[in-house]
Amino acid sequence: MVLILSVSVLLFGLQCAPKLDWIRSLPSDFPRDQNIALGFYSRPAEKKSAFGSKTFHLYWKEEIHLQTNSKFTKTWSEWKVYEDHSEFQQKEGRGTFEKSGDWILFQTNDMIELECNSNQKIKTPPPSLPNKDWSKLFPCSPLEPQNRSSMMDHRLLYFYDGKSLYPLQYESGYNEANFGIAWESNLPYTKSSLFEKAKLKYGKKEFQPHVYNHVKLD
Repeated sequence: MVLILSVSVLLFGLQCAPKLDWIRSLPSDFPRDQNIALGFYSRPAEKKSAFGSKTFHLYWKEEIHLQTNSKFTKTWSEWKVYEDHSEFQQKEGRGTFEKSGDWILFQTNDMIELECNSNQKIKTPPPSLPNKDWSKLFPCSPLEPQNRSSMMDHRLLYFYDGKSLYPLQYESGYNEANFGIAWESNLPYTKSSLFEKAKLKYGKKEFQPHVYNHVKLD
């Protein structure tokens, strides 16, 4: 009886689990286009460290830079300040994107990871403006080792509403989580009522919203 119940629960879970293969590609029969504003798309970044903390501060930012020839750079940066030292991490992925209507597939083929520490305590937050490379602002040695991966194949589909990019599954610094817009949608590549509700829900989240907003640089 216990075995039958366990099998039933497993089958029910498999039936209810969302089929998410579609968020890794665009259908071959969808017409392609290039109708998208190039430039920087930045994710709203709130301070992660405890409010009023005097011993630890954490700053971060994520942005996607759309370039000509359907190329992009996606950068995740994290800057930590402790009482007696500071730490910095950055991941920079590079690849190509393919667009069809409201759907954009980002394929990352190459990534550079940087980690460095400093015995200085930096009290002033680094600039959070787009196009500001924090790795050039952090006081670490230019000889710090970098890890480069050129055999990468990370694919993720985004929704484009004309001004912002919405990843269909939550991802930060190329680490994915099992939730997001696609998990609460019912039809692939369709702006259904469930999709619109999920897009509004995750796009408006106060903590790490699932959206990158287009930034107009002066």
